Amino acid sequence: RAAASYAISTTMAQNKQHCTVLEPTMSLEITVPKEMVGSVLSDVTTRRGTVADVIMSNENDTHNKSLVRGQVPLVEILGYASSLRSLTAGEGAFSAEYKGHSP
Repeated sequence: RAAASYAISTTMAQNKQHCTVLEPTMSLEITVPKEMVGSVLSDVTTRRGTVADVIMSNENDTHNKSLVRGQVPLVEILGYASSLRSLTAGEGAFSAEYKGHSP
């Protein structure tokens, strides 16, 4: 392990212009009550996420839910279910799907 770690760090140090570290990125869909969208958007951005779309529910809609779509690095979304439950008083739900790797 030590030899492999040394080889990788040495190679990256010598070729800094040509190396880019990529991390797995997840597509995220979050369903939350309309009045809690701001808190969820803030939480997603603090997790290095980008928000692509926010679909607000109509006032006539009985569910009163909104949909937030975006992308978040995988490492930032680990344990997100409990955080979302805390933010939304148990009313929020999310799904995540692998999107690819990004710098």
